[in-house]
Amino acid sequence: MRKSDKKLDNQIRKVLTPLCEEALKDLAGFSWVTHTVNYQKFPQSLQVACVFEDANALSHFKNSEQLDSTRSQIEGALKQININTAAIKECVIFVTKHNAP
Repeated sequence: MRKSDKKLDNQIRKVLTPLCEEALKDLAGFSWVTHTVNYQKFPQSLQVACVFEDANALSHFKNSEQLDSTRSQIEGALKQININTAAIKECVIFVTKHNAP
C-alpha cells in the first residue's frame, strides 16, 4: 500500500468511526462498520459494510426507515473527505457477522 493510500484509508476510517458509534446506540443488533477498497480501482472499488449481529437484526433494519438514512449518512461522511460515490447503493452493503468482509 502506498503512503497516499494509507493516508486515505485512515481518513475513511476516521469519518466512519463516529457513524459506527452512533449506530451502536441507535440501531438494534448493529455490530460494526468496516470498509474494503482496491486503491488501484478507487473509488469504484470502495465498499462500506454495516455489520449486524444476525439475520433477524439485519432483516428488521432493512425493513425500517433507517436504511436510507444510514446510506445518506455514510455518503455524507465520505463527501467530507472528497470521496464521491455515484452509486451509493452499491458502495454500502448491509451484512451479518456470518458473512462480513
